[in-house]
Amino acid sequence: MKKWLSLLLFLLMLAGVALPAEAAYELRLNVPEYKLRLFDGSRLLKEYSVAVGTPYEQTPVGQFSVFYKEKYPTWHPGSGFVDKTPVPPGPANPLGTRWMEFSRSYGIHGTNKDWSIEYPVSGGCVRMYNRDVEELFEKISLGTLVLVTYETMSLTEKADGLYLTIFPDIYEKRSSTWRAFLALYQPYAGEYVLLRKPEFAAAQETVWSGKVAVRKQALRMGL
Repeated sequence: MKKWLSLLLFLLMLAGVALPAEAAYELRLNVPEYKLRLFDGSRLLKEYSVAVGTPYEQTPVGQFSVFYKEKYPTWHPGSGFVDKTPVPPGPANPLGTRWMEFSRSYGIHGTNKDWSIEYPVSGGCVRMYNRDVEELFEKISLGTLVLVTYETMSLTEKADGLYLTIFPDIYEKRSSTWRAFLALYQPYAGEYVLLRKPEFAAAQETVWSGKVAVRKQALRMGL
């Protein structure tokens, strides 16, 4: 019955039928960052560490919405598993204690492998610590927007300048380039001046962060 309900809600979503949403909450996931953020409009409410799909079973990128939720789900092994025996709720269940489906067969769920958080090890789903997914489950409703992006660079303004953060390119999309950086930097170009050209490692394995620009006013004042 639950599987049929999930399919019905998914088909309604594809048909453009609006699902009810109790709040203007939005979930935003940047895959290489391993961070899922809960927003209320433009206001950040909470940030969660997550695990994402492997390079071979990637977490889908795009705009989705939550169309099915379930407490203590039963796991049904997919086509890649020889043993198709369903796994009931409990310590052996890889879905943990909650399931929130945002694309057919892809969901945000708990885990029985806490060590996997902040690694690209899932079959494409988004894993969370059980305590986190239980909290999130109560906050969001059907119809909540889920925005999944793949951005390996971000810029952050601080008191002393503009900082660049580069995340590992786990899906090898070659997205950390000088051209991509310039596009990211463009909105700040009128106020900042670059200190140096960032270097982009071909096989970066850790997060890198450093100051790349300062405000023009601070430069004139010799700060």
